[in-house]
Amino acid sequence: MLFKLPLMKYTAILATLASMLITGINPASAHEGSMHADDIDVPPRVLSVQEKNVLKMLEGYALAVQSTDVEQIEKYVVTDDGFTNLEGANLEDGVFLDLGWQNYRKHLADELPMLKDFDYSLTNIRPFVLGDLAYASMDWVMVFTIESDQFEGGKRRLKMTGKATIVMQKLDNQWKIRHRHTIRDTA
Repeated sequence: MLFKLPLMKYTAILATLASMLITGINPASAHEGSMHADDIDVPPRVLSVQEKNVLKMLEGYALAVQSTDVEQIEKYVVTDDGFTNLEGANLEDGVFLDLGWQNYRKHLADELPMLKDFDYSLTNIRPFVLGDLAYASMDWVMVFTIESDQFEGGKRRLKMTGKATIVMQKLDNQWKIRHRHTIRDTA
């Protein structure tokens, strides 16, 4: 079993989330005005050996993404139908869901060649390990040039920033990405 939550605890979590959706309670607005991580100093944590391994894997993954080589990226992910990718700016601009590695691989193969002079980095990575599962929250930055006749001069340099959560699983003694969830910062 992938997740080892007791059935009662799992059911309670789902019931809470469902009731929030049904009643229209928005978790983002429910804590409006309260302190956020950006508003307070969070002391650095001492990372365990496994958390350091996760951090190192994510740094390698970022370099693979920057290479724009899908085969290099593939070395860092679970390559089965259990892989998921969720990305988007907000609900108005669209949210994109890729189910399975092959679907996301096609997404990358279509998108990455359009990005010229591409820089990609992950910062403020906060890994947490729970047995053979891990997750990390982080900031990401992408800077790239898109060439198109739609832009004055035929190209445009863009910078995108955002937040991400990545879930990993330890398989054959290696950490692999099972799920990515990214969202862009608002302009």
